[in-house]
Amino acid sequence: MRKKRLFRSSTEKGKKTRNNPDTIIENRQSGTSQQERTLSKLPDKYDPKIYRVLTPIEKIKMAINNIIDFDHSLRPLNVDGYPGGLVEFPKTEKREFIVVGDLHANKKNLKAILQDSKNLYKLRDNKTVMVFLGDIVHDERTGHLDEMESSIEILDIVIHLINKFPQNIVYLLGNHDTLDPRLSKSGIQQGLLFHRALIEHRGEKYAELVNKLFRLLPVFVKHPYFLAVHAGPVRGGIGRMELIDIDHYPESKHQLIWNRINETHSTPSMKEYSPEDLDALRKALHCPLNIPIFVGHNPMWKWGGNDSVWVNPLRTHDYVILYSGAEKICPYISVQDSFNYKIKYANLKLKKRRFVLDDY
Repeated sequence: MRKKRLFRSSTEKGKKTRNNPDTIIENRQSGTSQQERTLSKLPDKYDPKIYRVLTPIEKIKMAINNIIDFDHSLRPLNVDGYPGGLVEFPKTEKREFIVVGDLHANKKNLKAILQDSKNLYKLRDNKTVMVFLGDIVHDERTGHLDEMESSIEILDIVIHLINKFPQNIVYLLGNHDTLDPRLSKSGIQQGLLFHRALIEHRGEKYAELVNKLFRLLPVFVKHPYFLAVHAGPVRGGIGRMELIDIDHYPESKHQLIWNRINETHSTPSMKEYSPEDLDALRKALHCPLNIPIFVGHNPMWKWGGNDSVWVNPLRTHDYVILYSGAEKICPYISVQDSFNYKIKYANLKLKKRRFVLDDY
C-alpha cells in the first residue's frame, strides 16, 4: 500500500492545492461565518478527511480534549482531578526528544524544524516527542509587536500538531501564552491585542477556548536526561508534588514562567534566579547534578554573538537558554538516551510550497 507523502515533490510545486497551509489559514481567518456547520460529536481520532472540514472551534475543542487526555501516567492528575503541571517520562523512555525554544509567532522556523532531520516523519512513526518551551505567540520583532495574525496562524499549526500527534506534543506554558491584558512588551499590550484579534477573526467563543487551552498547559518536563521549563527554577527549588499541583502555588508558577537568571553576579532579586537555584532544583527533584536544564524566555542578545542558543552562561553548568524564533538562525535541541544533547540548526532556506499543513 502506497504511503501518503508528507510533502509535495518538486514536480508538484506549480500545482495549486487546497491543502496549502497559508490558503487554509487565510480562508479561516474570517471565523465560523464561512463554516456554520458544527459536528454533533468531535472525532475521537485524527482523520485528515474529517479534520480538513472542521471549523476552528471544533479543532481547538479537539486539541483541548487531547491535552486533557494526555497519558496520565506521564502527566499525573492534580488534587482537583485535572492534568497537573508536571510531565514526567520514565527511565525506560527511548524515543528522541526535540526541544523547541520560544518561537514568538515565527511559523517559518516551526515549519523548518518539522522538516529538519525528518522530524515530521519521526513524529508520525512515534519515534520522537516534541517539547515546546512556551511563548509560541506574540511577535517580538521591532515594528511587529502589535501584529497578531501571525500568532493566530502559528497557533493553528500547533493545534494541528496536538490533534495529529496527541501523545507526542508537549506544549509548556510561557508568560506570553495568555490573553491577560497586563501582558505587554515595550508598552504594547500584546495580551489584550491578541484577545481582540481572536475575537475579530474567530469570535468570542474561540477566544474563550484559546484561554482555556492556555490554562490547561503543563509547566515542567522531567525526563531521565533533561529538565525543561519556560523561564527557570523557583528560587530554592521546587518538588515533584508542588509541580503537579502548581495551580495551588501561584507564586511558584509565576516564577517558572517569568524568572530570569541573575546577570550581575549580585544577590538575585525576587524576579531572578542564580546558578545555585538550578542545583537546588536538581536536588529537589532527586536528579543528578549534571542533568541538563533547558529554558527559553531570556535570550541574551546583549552578551553578543550571532547565535540564539546560550550554553552554560554566567557561571552555570549543564544549562541552556534556547530561542528558536530568530529570523536568520533556528536552533533546537535533540536528546536521546544520554545527557549529551545535540544542538541542531534547521535550514531556513525553504521553498514555501513544499510544506503542506494538511499533510501532517
